[in-house]
Amino acid sequence: MVVTADVKQKIGEEVIVVGDKVDLVIQQGDVYRTMIEDRIENGPFLVGIPSRKHVQMPVWQGDDVFLVFYRESGRYIAQMSVLATEKRGEVRYMWLLQKTLAQKNQRREAYRLPVSFQVQIFELIEEPLVKTITEEADENETHSPAMLETINSRDLSVTGIALLTKNKYVLEEKFVLSLDMERAHANIRSRPILGRSSELRLTATVKRCLPWRTTKLFDTGMQFQGVTKSMSEGIARYVLTEQQKQIKKRRLT
Repeated sequence: MVVTADVKQKIGEEVIVVGDKVDLVIQQGDVYRTMIEDRIENGPFLVGIPSRKHVQMPVWQGDDVFLVFYRESGRYIAQMSVLATEKRGEVRYMWLLQKTLAQKNQRREAYRLPVSFQVQIFELIEEPLVKTITEEADENETHSPAMLETINSRDLSVTGIALLTKNKYVLEEKFVLSLDMERAHANIRSRPILGRSSELRLTATVKRCLPWRTTKLFDTGMQFQGVTKSMSEGIARYVLTEQQKQIKKRRLT
């Protein structure tokens, strides 16, 4: 397959360059270490097809993979598409085209607990700093924020949450999350939402939103905003308690 130089490439705040040592993550979750060998102008990248435990990375034209590269400012990840594979002597290579912006993947500041519970995402309605006369007259009217979707959590920490969302969200956009945590400690709850006292309501900012493997879902990471000290301590206790339960369960199986 001939790879033309006019293929457009999207870049984020950090640019992938020739010589970068990178990690490739495939659908099964396996990670392979390789290096950017070459690039056609502003188009696709050439990388060696790596191996793990003497088994070459399974890859075919049209596959999607995640490429992870590193800078002093942190860890970045982008989705790539395999345009073609080729063999040069005894070494196999592949051409990768960048499909998504390179997004910074935050280092985890707190332990993330793999846990699944229902999460509802609502629009965040910002209150105006100055109200007009008409708005003051209508202040008794209820303006319910629109619910965008209901999904399950992937993991939870004191600082944020990971979700598999149906919608693609814009980085730094803010939303209200309703977390249905039936076993949550009492002091991490805010006032009930939709009459369910087990729900915790928090404002969160989108920090990551990338296509999830080959599905139509998105791996969305959100960072909590405005969490009080008591709520933070309560979430920490919840995470620790559930972690201990999971460890005990694994030991019994």
